[in-house]
Amino acid sequence: MIYKRIVLLIVIQTVLISGCSFFIPMEKPQEQGEQLLFWMPGAISVQVLSDWNEWGGIESAGSIVDPLIGRMKKQENGFWTVDISELAPGSYRYVFLVNGHRWIRDLENPETAAFRDQVVSVILIYD
Repeated sequence: MIYKRIVLLIVIQTVLISGCSFFIPMEKPQEQGEQLLFWMPGAISVQVLSDWNEWGGIESAGSIVDPLIGRMKKQENGFWTVDISELAPGSYRYVFLVNGHRWIRDLENPETAAFRDQVVSVILIYD
């Protein structure tokens, strides 16, 4: 019981010393350009599954995600990026697949839709 209290006090002290900045993500780059950005510094891998890539292959390959489709590149600041400059104008649903199993919608994007009973994000590409 004493051990748990000591650990709790250490955690509280760490948070107070850091001024709660420990929980605040790094500032998003100002220039997003024609890329999707996703902040997940501790991830091993991140993919974007979407309408434009047949949801990582699950729509055509027997519901199995191809680990090479939609791979994002990790930046030093903890952001993951993927180029979407080649997309034709239109509306696309997408989600981030973290470490091969966890679906996370883009929390920076308020536009959502449904895909297989999941809430996913929507992006509009203009001319």
